[in-house]
Amino acid sequence: MAAKQKLTYPVVWDRNSEAAEAFGLAFTLPADLKEVYMGFGNDLAARNGDPSWRLPVPSRFVIDAHGIVQFVQADPDYRYRPEPETTLEALRKIVAK
Repeated sequence: MAAKQKLTYPVVWDRNSEAAEAFGLAFTLPADLKEVYMGFGNDLAARNGDPSWRLPVPSRFVIDAHGIVQFVQADPDYRYRPEPETTLEALRKIVAK
């Protein structure tokens, strides 16, 4: 995706949700939700190449050039995400320093 979109910043992929797990931001789908996903033809184990049926909590981090987290949003309810302007404001604060 990064190459296709010609992004000029690093994009991190958390294979097997290892980082999410380390930060307490991973969860395993219960059996009833597995059935729902499979009913829609969405086999997460096959798609992710990981039989654990684990997913990360939707999260957004803005990290400065020194590796310090300047902004974080994590909500287990995938419907709630910060507005793009909120993330842009966090980025602007870093640039202004």
